[in-house]
Amino acid sequence: MDAHHIRRVGVVGAGIMGSGIAHVFAQQGYEVALVSRREETLSEALKSISLNLTRFVEHGIIPKDALERAISKIVTSTKLEDIMSHVDFVVEAVPEDLGVKQSVFRTLESVCPKNTILATNTSGLSITEIASVTKRPERVVGTHFWNPPYIMPLVEVTKGDLTSEETFQTTCELMERIGKVPAKILKDIPGFIGNRIQHAMYREIFSLLDKKVATAEDIDKVVMLTFGGRLSILGPLMIADLNGVRLFLEVQSRLLKYLDQSTEPAGILREMVKKGNIGIKTGTGFYTWTEEKIHEITTKRDDELIRLYRPYLHQTGP
Repeated sequence: MDAHHIRRVGVVGAGIMGSGIAHVFAQQGYEVALVSRREETLSEALKSISLNLTRFVEHGIIPKDALERAISKIVTSTKLEDIMSHVDFVVEAVPEDLGVKQSVFRTLESVCPKNTILATNTSGLSITEIASVTKRPERVVGTHFWNPPYIMPLVEVTKGDLTSEETFQTTCELMERIGKVPAKILKDIPGFIGNRIQHAMYREIFSLLDKKVATAEDIDKVVMLTFGGRLSILGPLMIADLNGVRLFLEVQSRLLKYLDQSTEPAGILREMVKKGNIGIKTGTGFYTWTEEKIHEITTKRDDELIRLYRPYLHQTGP
């Protein structure tokens, strides 16, 4: 199957990622079948998609009539079997639990046509292990969208050990057709690229908090107001070339031995989870959260990301 033959897309899971992925495909004119176990989740997903499309209208990304067209492209159901029998491409976006994902893929295999590509939005689980419960592992591929998926341009497209070249290339082409930039991950390694780099940074950040070197606020300031902003313009290896590779060798020769090298999560994370301080869901994490503050921060985030990635948010169509 070539990417231009894909017209109907399924999304399993209607949370933040699933609803955002459904938004992306519907905005680009694809018919979308969105599945969740609960009607309430599907209702919230449609509200979220409508609000995010409205923001695109306000920013001049899409015309007003495109909002209604996109919403009309989405059908929902709590029964996967009812609406996945005709999809050409399906993205699983359920919680990061291997057993749960494998269960979804067993069902998808029994319901979807034989030529349907089965993609997983896992952010780091093995594509090969997810595919192992199916009789068509060559049709299984990783498509790791980043949050918020309706804005962030990059998708990590990852090969499992048995993913066919045709499946891999078709998926990459499909990502381009919906306005995304595919990063081709050729080996099925834990965390792929983005999360390996991101959590190497987080390991040091949580260590600094554990050691009380600085507050959460000041650590965030250092990242946001230095290399964080620069990395959105130049990649880390381009920066290394501009600054001089010799300099990086000299700094690493001195610094690496002092960096955290733990192979277990930081104590501060375990303690916070134990106390129930897990972020916006409970109102307390590294910061204190109210509904007003959550709205303020997420709106600011999306507005700034739309400004930054505006060139990638154009209409393409199936």
